[in-house]
Amino acid sequence: MIQMMMATIGGASAARAGQQQRALMLRKTVGFAIATSGLAVIVAQALQHTLGG
Repeated sequence: MIQMMMATIGGASAARAGQQQRALMLRKTVGFAIATSGLAVIVAQALQHTLGG
């Protein structure tokens, strides 16, 4: 019975670690998307300024 409880605890912590890793990857992806869109806005404004628009 103790072994079964230890296996349950181990499984729960492994699932939690996987969930934390997915959350970190999601945060990195969202951060990259925000940074890329900001850079695209800066480039578009520079291009518009250069073309005299």
